[in-house]
Amino acid sequence: MEVHHHSHPPAGAGHRKKWTHYFWEFLMLFLAVFCGFLAENQREHYVEAHRAKEYAKSLLSDMKEDTTEISGGIAQNTFMIKAFDSCVSIGQRSIDQSTVPGVFYYYSRFTSNAYAIDWNRSTLTQLIQSGNLRYFKNKELVRKINKYYSLQNQIGSNNDADHLHRDRILEIRDRLLAARYYEYFAPVSISAEMKGHVPESRMDSLMTQQLSLKAGSTGIMEEYLNNLMDRKWRNKRYVDELYPEAMQMAVEMLFQVQTVLHRIWQ
Repeated sequence: MEVHHHSHPPAGAGHRKKWTHYFWEFLMLFLAVFCGFLAENQREHYVEAHRAKEYAKSLLSDMKEDTTEISGGIAQNTFMIKAFDSCVSIGQRSIDQSTVPGVFYYYSRFTSNAYAIDWNRSTLTQLIQSGNLRYFKNKELVRKINKYYSLQNQIGSNNDADHLHRDRILEIRDRLLAARYYEYFAPVSISAEMKGHVPESRMDSLMTQQLSLKAGSTGIMEEYLNNLMDRKWRNKRYVDELYPEAMQMAVEMLFQVQTVLHRIWQ
């Protein structure tokens, strides 16, 4: 009799996995990827918040220093404008004369001063040029930062032009004032005089006298006064327009940056 043997498949062969098995495998893989995504997203949020905090702190410090610089600019330019006005008033009365009241020498000392704001630009430059403004979610703050940066550049360009004008006045003044008298006025510090006149016996004595102008300076006075009047109006623009606008923007940014820091620290 022929015996038939039934072949048996290898262990595990022929047993199909249920669909639920594949479902759980997919679910576990999905959850692993999703949790990784959440962790990475959370890490990015933490990094961005940390960078926003550091930029905000640095910007806050810069703005405080800028407001001090701007206040100094307003004060010094206001003082210089008064000196320009005094020179013009005295000079016009002495336009065709070879002498001037000694106080004309005193006020002329300040006609060559120039105040250029030393902006704290490192944080602003990094924020704008590197694209890191994205860390600040306050669109109004971002708009102000860009506008403030542009205004800094505008004021800087005006400062450069004013320096050229100042150099021109300095050259004319050297042709007008006699060195033997002006040497007593040259050491005067504008920052000290802004706080109140600092007495100096020889200089104060000369201020009460009629002093000679440089020999051969006939006709130079009018050129000098015209340049002073032109520079006065440039400086008035600083005092009346540019510096107050910069101050207002800096103060507003200070408030908004403090708000950013407060929100981050909560």
